[in-house]
Amino acid sequence: MSKFSWVTFDCYGTLIDWDTGIRNFLSKLLARKGVFVDLDRIHRCWEEIQFELIQREYRPYKDILRLSLEATLKEFGITYSSEDGDAFAASMPTWKSFPDVPPSLQKLKGFTRIAIISNTDNDILKESVKLMGVEFDALVTAQDAKVYKPSPRIFEFALQQLNEDPKGILHVAFGFKYDLVPAKQVGMTTCWLNRTGEPKPEGIEPDFIIPSLAEVIPLILL
Repeated sequence: MSKFSWVTFDCYGTLIDWDTGIRNFLSKLLARKGVFVDLDRIHRCWEEIQFELIQREYRPYKDILRLSLEATLKEFGITYSSEDGDAFAASMPTWKSFPDVPPSLQKLKGFTRIAIISNTDNDILKESVKLMGVEFDALVTAQDAKVYKPSPRIFEFALQQLNEDPKGILHVAFGFKYDLVPAKQVGMTTCWLNRTGEPKPEGIEPDFIIPSLAEVIPLILL
């Protein structure tokens, strides 16, 4: 038996290896353009621009990808074309999951229902789920909620879609600013998936901290 009716997950960065997917795309793009830029710098710049864009009025995530890439390349004086943005949007559904994801989720499904709460479009997420090879009981997207994390409104929307009291949900995520803070605000129990051993930010207390997805199962068992 599980302590929770649902375990919900952030997708990109938690289940899908988001950083590797982005960095691989940027690296190939720069090589194709014959431009030499520090990959860490351009990656950080893109992340900051993307985060600022998702806090404005809602627009599809494929548009966010295009706009954020255009603005990032402009910051570095690199020529942008619409084909670059289209290629970025097309690459996201191909990014791979972390190795521990498929076996851990398959095992978890034996104890509780699982769902994703994701800052993306429905069609992108469906392709990512196919790569994981696991059937989720629900998928909640920014496209459906018409708002992006870190707004608590997408978590409130998820509670409505799952028809569940927040106390019945454990939310697992790698990111504090996107997930753990707003999930806690709406009353969910939170679990920080800290694969890389990062120091915990000051003043933020997730209910649980785990180093791998396999560690979720012991947390939920009665």
